[in-house]
Amino acid sequence: MPDEIWVSTVGSNYWLFDKLGIREKHYGQDWAPPKFEKSALAETQYQNVLRYSRGEKLEREDFAEAAYVFDPKRWSRVKDLFALRGFFCVKGKLAELLKGFDLGEGGLVEFPIYEMDKTTRLPGPFYFLNFGSQKDCFLPGESKKAKLLARNKKTGVEIWERPIEPSDGDVAVSESALDGADLWVDPKLHSVIFMSGPLHDAIEAAQLGIDFSFVKARIV
Repeated sequence: MPDEIWVSTVGSNYWLFDKLGIREKHYGQDWAPPKFEKSALAETQYQNVLRYSRGEKLEREDFAEAAYVFDPKRWSRVKDLFALRGFFCVKGKLAELLKGFDLGEGGLVEFPIYEMDKTTRLPGPFYFLNFGSQKDCFLPGESKKAKLLARNKKTGVEIWERPIEPSDGDVAVSESALDGADLWVDPKLHSVIFMSGPLHDAIEAAQLGIDFSFVKARIV
Protein backbone atom coordinates (compact mmCIF):
# COMPACT_ATOMS: atom_id res chain seq x y z
CA MET A 1 0.00 0.00 0.00
CA PRO A 2 1.32 3.51 -0.81
CA ASP A 3 0.72 4.82 2.71
CA GLU A 4 2.63 2.05 4.48
CA ILE A 5 6.23 1.83 5.65
CA TRP A 6 7.92 -1.50 6.25
CA VAL A 7 11.00 -2.47 8.22
CA SER A 8 13.28 -5.32 7.16
CA THR A 9 15.84 -6.95 9.42
CA VAL A 10 17.03 -9.31 6.69
CA GLY A 11 20.65 -8.37 7.43
CA SER A 12 20.43 -10.34 10.67
CA ASN A 13 19.59 -13.57 8.82
CA TYR A 14 22.93 -15.29 9.37
CA TRP A 15 22.08 -18.34 7.29
CA LEU A 16 21.26 -16.24 4.25
CA PHE A 17 24.76 -14.76 4.09
CA ASP A 18 26.99 -17.46 5.56
CA LYS A 19 29.52 -19.48 3.52
CA LEU A 20 28.31 -18.56 0.06
CA GLY A 21 31.34 -20.03 -1.68
CA ILE A 22 32.66 -16.77 -3.13
CA ARG A 23 35.62 -14.53 -2.29
CA GLU A 24 36.56 -11.05 -3.38
CA LYS A 25 39.23 -8.80 -4.79
CA HIS A 26 39.53 -5.19 -3.70
CA TYR A 27 41.00 -2.52 -5.94
CA GLY A 28 44.79 -2.56 -5.85
CA GLN A 29 44.92 -5.83 -3.88
CA ASP A 30 45.29 -9.52 -4.61
CA TRP A 31 42.43 -11.98 -4.68
CA ALA A 32 41.30 -13.24 -1.30
CA PRO A 33 42.18 -16.92 -0.72
CA PRO A 34 39.59 -19.63 -1.55
CA LYS A 35 38.45 -20.34 2.00
CA PHE A 36 35.51 -19.43 4.20
CA GLU A 37 37.61 -17.89 6.99
CA LYS A 38 38.06 -14.19 6.35
CA SER A 39 40.78 -11.86 7.58
CA ALA A 40 39.95 -8.43 8.98
CA LEU A 41 39.18 -5.69 6.50
CA ALA A 42 41.71 -2.94 5.92
CA GLU A 43 40.82 0.30 7.70
CA THR A 44 39.61 2.05 4.53
CA GLN A 45 37.43 -0.92 3.60
CA TYR A 46 36.05 -1.11 7.14
CA GLN A 47 35.13 2.58 7.06
CA ASN A 48 33.38 2.05 3.74
CA VAL A 49 31.27 -0.70 5.30
CA LEU A 50 30.35 1.62 8.19
CA ARG A 51 29.37 4.37 5.75
CA TYR A 52 27.34 1.84 3.81
CA SER A 53 25.47 0.75 6.94
CA ARG A 54 24.48 4.39 7.51
CA GLY A 55 23.01 4.62 4.03
CA GLU A 56 25.71 6.88 2.59
CA LYS A 57 26.22 6.73 -1.16
CA LEU A 58 29.46 4.98 -2.08
CA GLU A 59 31.56 5.28 -5.21
CA ARG A 60 32.31 2.26 -7.37
CA GLU A 61 35.87 1.98 -5.98
CA ASP A 62 34.52 1.81 -2.42
CA PHE A 63 33.07 -1.63 -3.14
CA ALA A 64 35.04 -4.76 -4.00
CA GLU A 65 36.33 -4.85 -7.56
CA ALA A 66 35.18 -8.40 -8.32
CA ALA A 67 34.51 -11.85 -6.87
CA TYR A 68 35.08 -15.46 -7.82
CA VAL A 69 33.40 -18.75 -6.96
CA PHE A 70 35.54 -21.27 -5.13
CA ASP A 71 32.72 -23.56 -3.97
CA PRO A 72 30.24 -24.05 -6.84
CA LYS A 73 27.94 -26.27 -4.79
CA ARG A 74 27.34 -23.61 -2.15
CA TRP A 75 27.12 -20.85 -4.73
CA SER A 76 24.40 -22.77 -6.58
CA ARG A 77 22.16 -22.37 -3.52
CA VAL A 78 22.56 -18.59 -3.28
CA LYS A 79 19.33 -16.64 -3.72
CA ASP A 80 18.75 -13.26 -5.35
CA LEU A 81 20.00 -11.45 -2.24
CA PHE A 82 23.47 -12.20 -0.90
CA ALA A 83 26.39 -10.36 0.68
CA LEU A 84 30.04 -9.73 -0.09
CA ARG A 85 32.23 -8.43 2.74
CA GLY A 86 29.58 -6.26 4.36
CA PHE A 87 27.71 -5.16 1.23
CA PHE A 88 24.32 -6.40 0.04
CA CYS A 89 24.30 -7.80 -3.49
CA VAL A 90 21.39 -8.67 -5.76
CA LYS A 91 20.83 -10.65 -8.92
CA GLY A 92 18.04 -12.20 -10.96
CA LYS A 93 14.41 -11.31 -10.36
CA LEU A 94 15.16 -9.12 -7.33
CA ALA A 95 17.63 -6.98 -9.28
CA GLU A 96 15.11 -6.44 -12.09
CA LEU A 97 12.40 -5.61 -9.56
CA LEU A 98 14.53 -2.98 -7.83
CA LYS A 99 15.25 -1.23 -11.12
CA GLY A 100 11.61 -0.20 -11.24
CA PHE A 101 11.70 1.67 -7.92
CA ASP A 102 13.13 4.93 -6.59
CA LEU A 103 16.45 4.12 -4.91
CA GLY A 104 17.28 7.76 -4.17
CA GLU A 105 20.89 8.72 -4.83
CA GLY A 106 21.88 5.07 -4.68
CA GLY A 107 21.17 2.33 -7.14
CA LEU A 108 22.56 -0.92 -8.47
CA VAL A 109 26.31 -1.09 -9.11
CA GLU A 110 27.25 -3.93 -11.45
CA PHE A 111 30.32 -6.02 -10.69
CA PRO A 112 31.78 -9.22 -12.16
CA ILE A 113 31.81 -12.66 -10.60
CA TYR A 114 34.17 -15.19 -12.13
CA GLU A 115 34.63 -18.92 -12.00
CA MET A 116 37.49 -20.42 -9.99
CA ASP A 117 39.96 -19.47 -12.73
CA LYS A 118 39.20 -15.77 -12.03
CA THR A 119 38.98 -15.26 -15.79
CA THR A 120 35.73 -16.86 -16.99
CA ARG A 121 32.94 -14.45 -16.13
CA LEU A 122 29.61 -15.81 -14.92
CA PRO A 123 26.62 -14.59 -16.95
CA GLY A 124 24.97 -12.56 -14.16
CA PRO A 125 24.47 -9.69 -14.07
CA PHE A 126 25.34 -9.12 -10.41
CA TYR A 127 25.01 -5.85 -8.53
CA PHE A 128 25.98 -4.22 -5.26
CA LEU A 129 22.94 -2.57 -3.69
CA ASN A 130 24.23 0.97 -3.16
CA PHE A 131 21.77 2.45 -0.65
CA GLY A 132 22.69 6.10 -1.03
CA SER A 133 19.43 7.20 0.54
CA GLN A 134 18.88 8.33 4.11
CA LYS A 135 15.73 9.57 5.81
CA ASP A 136 15.58 11.10 9.26
CA CYS A 137 12.30 9.39 10.07
CA PHE A 138 12.82 7.03 13.04
CA LEU A 139 11.11 8.20 16.25
CA PRO A 140 12.78 6.49 19.22
CA GLY A 141 10.48 8.14 21.75
CA GLU A 142 7.42 6.68 20.01
CA SER A 143 8.95 3.26 19.37
CA LYS A 144 8.72 0.21 21.57
CA LYS A 145 11.68 -1.73 23.00
CA ALA A 146 14.26 0.37 21.15
CA LYS A 147 17.58 0.60 23.00
CA LEU A 148 20.01 3.52 22.91
CA LEU A 149 23.43 2.26 21.84
CA ALA A 150 25.48 5.45 21.71
CA ARG A 151 25.27 9.24 21.79
CA ASN A 152 27.85 11.62 20.38
CA LYS A 153 28.52 14.16 23.15
CA LYS A 154 29.60 16.84 20.67
CA THR A 155 26.84 16.51 18.08
CA GLY A 156 24.09 14.90 20.14
CA VAL A 157 23.56 12.31 17.40
CA GLU A 158 22.13 9.06 18.77
CA ILE A 159 22.34 5.49 17.52
CA TRP A 160 19.54 3.15 18.51
CA GLU A 161 19.16 -0.62 18.38
CA ARG A 162 15.91 -2.12 17.19
CA PRO A 163 14.01 -4.74 19.24
CA ILE A 164 15.54 -8.19 18.89
CA GLU A 165 12.35 -9.56 17.38
CA PRO A 166 10.22 -6.55 16.39
CA SER A 167 6.50 -6.82 15.79
CA ASP A 168 4.20 -4.68 13.67
CA GLY A 169 4.05 -1.20 15.16
CA ASP A 170 7.14 -1.47 17.37
CA VAL A 171 9.14 0.88 15.13
CA ALA A 172 7.61 4.34 14.83
CA VAL A 173 8.40 6.73 11.98
CA SER A 174 7.32 10.22 11.04
CA GLU A 175 5.11 10.95 8.04
CA SER A 176 8.20 12.23 6.20
CA ALA A 177 9.06 8.56 5.58
CA LEU A 178 6.30 8.47 2.97
CA ASP A 179 8.17 10.93 0.75
CA GLY A 180 11.10 10.20 -1.52
CA ALA A 181 12.95 6.94 -2.10
CA ASP A 182 11.35 3.51 -1.81
CA LEU A 183 14.42 2.01 -0.10
CA TRP A 184 16.49 3.77 2.54
CA VAL A 185 18.35 3.73 5.84
CA ASP A 186 17.89 5.92 8.89
CA PRO A 187 21.40 6.21 10.38
CA LYS A 188 19.87 6.52 13.86
CA LEU A 189 18.56 2.95 13.76
CA HIS A 190 21.08 0.12 13.64
CA SER A 191 20.66 -2.92 11.34
CA VAL A 192 17.37 -1.94 9.74
CA ILE A 193 16.31 -1.32 6.14
CA PHE A 194 13.19 0.72 5.44
CA MET A 195 10.95 0.15 2.42
CA SER A 196 7.88 1.82 1.00
CA GLY A 197 4.60 -0.04 0.82
CA PRO A 198 4.77 -0.56 -2.97
CA LEU A 199 8.29 -1.99 -2.83
CA HIS A 200 7.36 -4.32 0.03
CA ASP A 201 4.29 -5.49 -1.87
CA ALA A 202 6.29 -6.12 -5.05
CA ILE A 203 8.90 -8.17 -3.18
CA GLU A 204 6.22 -10.25 -1.49
CA ALA A 205 4.41 -10.81 -4.79
CA ALA A 206 7.65 -11.92 -6.49
CA GLN A 207 7.91 -14.94 -4.16
CA LEU A 208 11.71 -14.86 -4.07
CA GLY A 209 12.06 -17.45 -1.33
CA ILE A 210 13.90 -14.93 0.86
CA ASP A 211 12.76 -14.17 4.39
CA PHE A 212 13.07 -10.39 4.61
CA SER A 213 11.68 -10.47 8.19
CA PHE A 214 9.24 -7.67 7.40
CA VAL A 215 7.31 -5.83 10.09
CA LYS A 216 5.09 -2.82 9.51
CA ALA A 217 6.23 0.49 10.96
CA ARG A 218 3.79 2.74 12.80
CA ILE A 219 3.45 6.15 11.16
CA VAL A 220 3.05 8.97 13.68
